Amino acid sequence: MRGLLFLLSALFLLESTDGHTEYEHLSQHDTEIIDRAITQANKQHGKAKHLDYDSILHVNRRKRMLNVILKPTSCVRMTPSVHQKDCKIQDQARPQVSCVECRGSMSCFLLKDSPKIKQTMSECLKSSPPPVKTHLAGDVTLLSENQQKTGCLGCI
Repeated sequence: MRGLLFLLSALFLLESTDGHTEYEHLSQHDTEIIDRAITQANKQHGKAKHLDYDSILHVNRRKRMLNVILKPTSCVRMTPSVHQKDCKIQDQARPQVSCVECRGSMSCFLLKDSPKIKQTMSECLKSSPPPVKTHLAGDVTLLSENQQKTGCLGCI
């Protein structure tokens, strides 16, 4: 039993964090979100240096939430506000930004504003994702014209 709990918690951890995955190895969906985060963070918090992708802190695919960490780079802010692979991340420089994307809505905060980040993530995780249409066995399908008939097989 203890081994099963350990396995489940390890699987949950793998699903919830991506860490320092290289930008080029991310899915197209994730890179689109990261590019939006880079654009918004540079508008809100970018000073002299270009803010760029550092890591993904938290992912919840079921709730459609992604938390991206952006840090200043060696490039000046005048560069386009998308991922710049030639720019080197400066780990100790400020500002460092956390952008939380929740079902299409993006919120970017300075990393030092951790209460706001946690609150945004908590609200996203608490809210219900949009309903997913599923088919239940015996239910009406999109192909049927009328309501399903009930009764014995010989009577229908």
